[in-house]
Amino acid sequence: MKTLIIGASGQVGGALASLCVRRRLEVYGTSRRGQGFLYLDLADPASVAGAFAAASPGLVFLCSAMTNVDDCEREPEQARRVNSEGPALVAEECRKAGARLVYFSTEYVFDGAGGPYDEEAATGPVNVYGRTKLEGERAVLALEGSLALRTTVVYSHNPASKNFIMQLVNNSRSGAKMRVASDQLSTPTYAPELAAAALDLAAADAAGVYNAAGPDWLSRHDFALKACAAFGFDPAFLEPRLTAELGQPAARPLKAGLKTDKLAARLGRRLPPAEDSLRKIAAIIKQYE
Repeated sequence: MKTLIIGASGQVGGALASLCVRRRLEVYGTSRRGQGFLYLDLADPASVAGAFAAASPGLVFLCSAMTNVDDCEREPEQARRVNSEGPALVAEECRKAGARLVYFSTEYVFDGAGGPYDEEAATGPVNVYGRTKLEGERAVLALEGSLALRTTVVYSHNPASKNFIMQLVNNSRSGAKMRVASDQLSTPTYAPELAAAALDLAAADAAGVYNAAGPDWLSRHDFALKACAAFGFDPAFLEPRLTAELGQPAARPLKAGLKTDKLAARLGRRLPPAEDSLRKIAAIIKQYE
């Protein structure tokens, strides 16, 4: 089956593409920047139709989004075009092609007052990013057989990414201080394991909403301390701060995180604990030293 990864140049899309190749799947990837990928911009309907015409996919993973939470708050119309209207365009192309669609959603669909959340919990986003991603999720789920994977704090060793762990690595190496929220609770998720869960759920014909996240429920600061311990970094460069002290334009869900009982029941496993994934990253870092 031909597989199309929308956003293959990103962190999750790249992990998916690598895994598809290892599993000998015929895979096509898209990027807004081109660079060897099919061109696709979720805010450009013609480019969406063009990518589908080029790939003729039977399975589509929608990884691309406007993910900078504060930029979404500053540019709500652009966020809506990309995160809400874009997934609706993709869902329509999937309908016409008879393709299955897997969409990556977020814990930010919740208000962060009572996490961690299961799939049946009431949504209530507190910022533009969360609202537009929830609109995109609903557009996708209107397509029969589609799958929405809610995830959060996705990390990996990816020098091209600005994920939390790469920010930590870069700040440690440069000696720059890093302010880290001590009151944002979540469930960090290792990108390669997220990709494996997504592929396995798609192969199992899972549909509807599934949470796909790591099992550790901890603050950003505690996660940073775990990473420092795994990488052998002196954590003195970390500066714990309350979210209210960070001056971020967009509100954050503070007590968030995702429960994964439904995923575990379907796949017979959970994603590995953070210590395991951080050890893998530590081994990669050592290779670069």
